[in-house]
Amino acid sequence: MRTTNQAALTVLPQPLFWLPIGVLAAVYGAFTLSWVIYRIHLPGLVTQFGFSEAFAPTLLLIEAILAIGIEPIMGRLSDRTEQRQGSRFPVITPGLLLASGLFVVIPIVALVLEPSAFSQWLIVGLLLLWGIAMSLFRSPLLALLRQYAPAVQLPKAASLLTLTTGLAGAVMPLGRPLVQALGVSVSFLICAVLLVGVGAWLKSIRLPAVSPFHWQQATVSPSEDGITPLVLIFGLGFGVTLAFRLAIDTFPKVLQANLPEVAPPLFNGMIFLTLAVAALPLGYLAVRWGNAKAMLLGMGGMAVGLGIMPYGASVPIALMIVLLIGMGFSLITNGILPFALNAVSWQRSGFSMGCLFAGVSAATSLQSSLLSQPETPVMAVWIGIIALFVAGGSVVARMDRMP
Repeated sequence: MRTTNQAALTVLPQPLFWLPIGVLAAVYGAFTLSWVIYRIHLPGLVTQFGFSEAFAPTLLLIEAILAIGIEPIMGRLSDRTEQRQGSRFPVITPGLLLASGLFVVIPIVALVLEPSAFSQWLIVGLLLLWGIAMSLFRSPLLALLRQYAPAVQLPKAASLLTLTTGLAGAVMPLGRPLVQALGVSVSFLICAVLLVGVGAWLKSIRLPAVSPFHWQQATVSPSEDGITPLVLIFGLGFGVTLAFRLAIDTFPKVLQANLPEVAPPLFNGMIFLTLAVAALPLGYLAVRWGNAKAMLLGMGGMAVGLGIMPYGASVPIALMIVLLIGMGFSLITNGILPFALNAVSWQRSGFSMGCLFAGVSAATSLQSSLLSQPETPVMAVWIGIIALFVAGGSVVARMDRMP
């Protein structure tokens, strides 16, 4: 039976702490930008030390495979740290500082050392260590979102993260020449400063003194935690990531074959910009419609976009695909963190994030290895649609438990 104070808290307006949400979005945007810039410069770095350019995807594959195990471990560790020390930052800060420091060290090594057996092993070790460092703090970092917004408002809060990651993701297709012109040293240093700066800002923010009950209105109690929600979270992360990566990889090939006069990177960039621009209004709509319905609508939109992709023989159809993929993935991205957080008790928030990003990393590993060169665009499209059905099944299985 609830006390009078608890009942009062239930009906009080539930504000969002927009300042920490905005700074968290900035940190995650810097995180995404760091990965984008790393991927742009990685082929040049490995060839500088005598490797073939084909070694770069192999390194990315190894980093993704390592992340499958690291993300859940660090998420769970952050849960225990928060319960014991009242904060996740003892887990977040070391990884963030290590990644930022390596972003300074790697260009120095590239400038100072000549290609040799020793320098080859050193640069590979540093690059792998950087990828590991980035996996150390992502899950604990995003678990903080649950402290900044009540359960029902999480899609609105997550829309700011979708905005910043969409803008950062657009740098890959649209800003590659500028990033390459800046060079490894300058672009890596910019990312290092951004990560440390916004990370320190986030850590310095002190939340108002609000009863924990206000934020722990989860749909799951600790006694109901089990393996099933974690499997569904993994499946959701796996399915939507595989579908989106296949879409982004296949779309330029279709455009090049059907519309040789257009620039494929421009259209991929438009997908990321659509994802970013649509994030905030779609976040508000997700709160009104319900997160599950919004995510399923987004998956449906993406499936339609994938379905018509092989037949995109005109600019209007290509633009329709841009809108369907961009807005569909925006709805999904706004909802995926709230889904994972609300599927478990608050004591497992970090672990749920870890399982989500383990699924993301598993999809990345699969797409970059076995599915890197599908036989035809139609095959890639069908695999993407099947992946969306897997993700949709995860959402449907928890619909009755989602706020």
